[in-house]
Amino acid sequence: MKMIVFGNARYGVATLVGTIIGVGIFGLPYAASKAGFFTQLFYLGAFAGVFVLLHLMFGEIMLRTTQRHRLAGYVGVYFGDAAKKFIELITVVGTLGGMLAYLLVGGLFLKTLTGGVFGGIEQHYIVFWALLSFVLFSGLKMVERTEAIMLFFMALIIALLFIVSIPLINVGNFSFSIPENFFFPYGVTLFALAGTAAIPVVRDVLKNEERKIKKTIILGTLIPVVLYALFIFSVVGVTGAATSEDALTGLNGILGKPMVIIGALFGLLVIATSYIVFGLYLKDTLWYDFNVHRKAALWFVLAAPLMLVLFQPASFIEIISFLGAVFGGTEAVFIILTFRKARRHGDRVPEYQLKVPSVILYSLIALFMFGIIYTLVDGKFNL
Repeated sequence: MKMIVFGNARYGVATLVGTIIGVGIFGLPYAASKAGFFTQLFYLGAFAGVFVLLHLMFGEIMLRTTQRHRLAGYVGVYFGDAAKKFIELITVVGTLGGMLAYLLVGGLFLKTLTGGVFGGIEQHYIVFWALLSFVLFSGLKMVERTEAIMLFFMALIIALLFIVSIPLINVGNFSFSIPENFFFPYGVTLFALAGTAAIPVVRDVLKNEERKIKKTIILGTLIPVVLYALFIFSVVGVTGAATSEDALTGLNGILGKPMVIIGALFGLLVIATSYIVFGLYLKDTLWYDFNVHRKAALWFVLAAPLMLVLFQPASFIEIISFLGAVFGGTEAVFIILTFRKARRHGDRVPEYQLKVPSVILYSLIALFMFGIIYTLVDGKFNL
C-alpha cells in the first residue's frame, strides 16, 4: 500500500475522498435518526463494498478504452448514441442537482460561520457560489494542490467532534429502530458514497502511473466510510431522534456555538471540494460528450446552480435522497452494463482486471432497479 501514499497517487486518493465526502455526510446522521443507528450502519457497510466494486468497474472501463471520455461517452462507445444521450441527460441533471444541494447547505454553513454578515440566506448562497466559481476557473491544478490539505482538515475536525461528543453520548440513542423507515437511508447513503465523477480525475492525476489506479480507488472509497461512521456515531450519540437534517445545527444547544462553528467550517470544506470536482466533471461531460464549446460549458456550469438555488427548492435531504436512489441508481446500472461490454469489446489491455461473477452483477442491477422503482412509486419527495 505504500505506493499510494506518495507521489501523485496521494492526490488521486485525496481527490476521490474529497469528492465522495460532500453534502451527503450531513444527511447520514438524520437518516440514522429516522431509521435507527444500526440500520444506517448496515447500509453504510453494505454499500461500502458495492461502491468499491462500482468505482473499480468504472476505472477498468476507462483502462480498457483508448478513447478518453466521461461516463456518458463510454456508454456511447459500447451501446450507441441513444444510450449515450440518455446517460448524458442523467449525468447533467443529477450533477446539477448535487451542486444545488451543495449550495443549499453551503450557504447555511457560511451564514453560521459569519454570523449572517452578508444578510439573509439567499445572499450567503450567492457569496458561497461566487467563491466556488472562482476556484472552478482555476481547473484541475488547483484541485490537486488543495485536496490533500482539505482532506487532512476534514479528518481532524471529525476526530475533534468525536472526542468532544464522547462524554455527552447517550447509549440509548443507538438502541432504537423504526422498521417502517428501513428504506429511508437508501438514497442518502447512495448519494453519500458515490464518487464516479472523480474517477476520470484520478486517471488524469495518475497519467503514466495507471498501475496505481486500482489501489488508489480502493483506499479513496474506504476512507470516507470510516469517517462517516465516526461522524454518525458522534452526532446521533448526542442528539438521537432530535438530530437535525443538516446534523450540525441540532448540536448548537449541546456542544455550544464554538463547536458548531468549527463544524460549519468543516462543512464548507467538504462541500467546496465536492462542488469543484463535480463542476469540472460536468464541464468536461458537456465539452467531451455534448461537443459544447469549452468556454460555453464552463459558463453553464457556473450559472445553472445559482439559478436553481434561487427558486426555493425542496430540502436538501429530499434532493439527495431522490438523486441517490434514482439518478445514482441509474448510473450504477449503466456502469455495470458498460463494464460487461468493455470486458468483451475493449480495445486496450487494462492495468487491472476484475473477476466478478455474472450472478453478482445481475444481483446489483436488480438491487438498483428496485431502488429506482420504489423511490418513484413511493412519491414522498416534494421536488
